[in-house]
Order: sequence, then C-alpha cells, then structure tokens
Amino acid sequence: MNTRKRKVLDVARQLFIEKGFKETSIMDIIQGAQISKGTFYNYFPSKNDCLIAILRESREETSIRRHELIFGQDIKDIDILAKQIAVLMQINREQNLMRIFESVSNSQDESLRMALMSHHLQELEWLAKRLVEVYGDEISIMSYECAIQVFAMIQHTLRILIFAEDRYVEPEAIIKMSLRNIDAIIPRMLETKEVIIGIETIHFIKNNVEHHIMSQEMVTQQLDGFIKGLGPCDSKKGLEYASYLLSELSESNPKYFIIEALLTPFRKAFAKTTHAAEAREIANYIWRLVRIEQNDEQF
Repeated sequence: MNTRKRKVLDVARQLFIEKGFKETSIMDIIQGAQISKGTFYNYFPSKNDCLIAILRESREETSIRRHELIFGQDIKDIDILAKQIAVLMQINREQNLMRIFESVSNSQDESLRMALMSHHLQELEWLAKRLVEVYGDEISIMSYECAIQVFAMIQHTLRILIFAEDRYVEPEAIIKMSLRNIDAIIPRMLETKEVIIGIETIHFIKNNVEHHIMSQEMVTQQLDGFIKGLGPCDSKKGLEYASYLLSELSESNPKYFIIEALLTPFRKAFAKTTHAAEAREIANYIWRLVRIEQNDEQF
C-alpha cells in the first residue's frame, strides 16, 4: 500500500472517530486527505471499503505483535496466551477503534455488517486454534465454544467494572482469570461431550473469515520493491535486514528459523518512519508464510 493511500486511511480513521462513520462523508475524507475524488475511488470503491481497510490494518498490527510475543516461547504457556489476547484490546484502545465500532454497531448496511462480523470471527478463530495448541487436539470440537466463553467472560467483566468504577481497567488480569475458569471447565466438557457450537457452526465461521495469504514469490516481489524504494537517508540496519530476508527467501530451502529471528528487528528498524506500515505488512506476510511452510499455523 503506497504512502498516499495510507494517508487517506489515517484521515478517514480520525474522521470516523471524531464525527462517527455515518456522519463522515467521502467528501470529508477527500478534503482532509487533500486528494481528488478520482484518487479516492481509485483506492477505495466506497466508504465501507475504506473502513474495511482500517479494520484489516488493525488485524495486521494485532497479528504481528502476537507473532513476536510467541516467538521462541512455549506455545502452551497460559501467560503468553493472556498477553496475546490482550493485544487486540490494546490496539483498539491505541487507535480508538471502539468509537468506530460504536458508530457502526447498529448499521443496516449488509456489507458493513458482514465486514464487522468477519473481523470478530477472525478473532474467535484465532483463539480457538490457540486453545487447541494449549490443550491438545482432543478439545478441537469444543475449541470454538471455549473461545466464545473466554471472550464473554472478559468482555462482560470489563464492561461491569468500567460501569461500576467509571475507569479503564487493565484487561490482562481479567484475561488470566477467564483462562483459569476455562481451564476448570474443559475437563467437564470433555467428560460430557456436550457442545452447542457444532460442526456446522464451525464451518460457517471458517467460511466467513477472510485470510490474506501471499505466496513466497509474491512476498519476495513486495520485499524487493520495498528495498528498491529505500533512500540514502533510510535505516542502514533496516536495509541489511531486508536484503538478508530477501536473499534467504529466494533460496530453494530457506532457513526459516533465521528468517523468524530477523523479522522483529526488521520491523523495528523502520518504526516511526514513512516505511513503518509496509515493513509491518511485509513482516506479517512472512510470519504467515513461515507458519504455512512449517505446517504450524499460529496466526
């Protein structure tokens, strides 16, 4: 995604927060981003598509932070899982996305409702997969139900505490409590084999979750273009990391453990620069590619 397109997203995000999604017009975004009407429609067919791109970027940021938290750690560590769950809440707070969710929560627009549903279902699918990694394949059939229960405990506890105490409550302690509760519930579920979220519902979830997977060739092409777009004032370390990643990914048998180790320093080398968003996007695609190649989907 080029710099001008990202600027349009930044302007739109701020307007959606300040004015509300429904009250913000495409003309407001065009004027704020200082672009032509044609340029906007070249980037986004509609205002809805602009919001969908904002949600996609928040999921990219969530995904990269979660990868970095789990890298080199025990995938069964409940404390790591709690930190991973907290990431999306942190990003929603940082980017003020809850204001946007509130402004579109009652929308009758079908495409918008489906986009929001897909956003939430991706989070549900991610946690269901992580719970299987923690507790083993024997809970696969009940993993989505367990994920729903974890999120319900977290969200309702946070909501009541905020209402009662009129302050923001750090979620990680509540997340850990919810995971401890589900830890106690799982043996009983395994014993009774009673589940409400059955195979048909799980298939519905999977069919309505959007995944952006890139081939190794597409990733290397984007990384090559990224490197060619760097100038003499850009991070020398970042260029070295990017060049090494490109070289390794171009090999017939890439050393994935080295690639994984370089992704965080690569991303951080371009933090707070005009290349930050694309570096994050590339790192995210590579994380996913590595997981697929290793038959170990942790995203």
